[in-house]
Amino acid sequence: MSTHQKKSFRFQYIVDKEFQFKFLLHYSLLFISGVSVTLAFLYWLNQSKFDGGAVFRLRQDAQVVYWKVENEDAGPGEEKFKYVPRDIYLPNYDHQLSMYTIQFNAVVTLSALYLALITVFSIFKSHKMAGPVFSIKRSLQRMASGQPIEKIRVRKGDEFQELVELLNEVIQKRVAQDEQKKG
Repeated sequence: MSTHQKKSFRFQYIVDKEFQFKFLLHYSLLFISGVSVTLAFLYWLNQSKFDGGAVFRLRQDAQVVYWKVENEDAGPGEEKFKYVPRDIYLPNYDHQLSMYTIQFNAVVTLSALYLALITVFSIFKSHKMAGPVFSIKRSLQRMASGQPIEKIRVRKGDEFQELVELLNEVIQKRVAQDEQKKG
């Protein structure tokens, strides 16, 4: 294998598409099932415990109200109370939101983030499995077709290290047997 092929092979994370995408599908289905159960539970909780959990937005325009406060500066004969204007924001009942809608949006947003993280994780994790499987398949195909075979190489941290070591022993014995037959 040339230096260029080794370098490009290391950065190619989708090695065995069928295996890696099946791996990703299993993680994704598990995740989507969890999200569905979470949303169903939140819906049930809000409908049964909080009577629909009505939540309202505040209006954007302030309403002026007058607060009755004690007039500390009042002299004899003046009123002891005065009215001070204050702006308050009242609920806008035209734009009703339910607690479920708020929770649903939060769960969907977080779920999209988690799905992206699971996708990245599963591609990197499956690469540690698919790389050795790819190398093993290639060596076994060469062995079956009678081509010269080399020792199977895997990177540090890859899965199936013991299997690769065992297959390398088999390959080494086969190469030794072939050399004895020739010699």
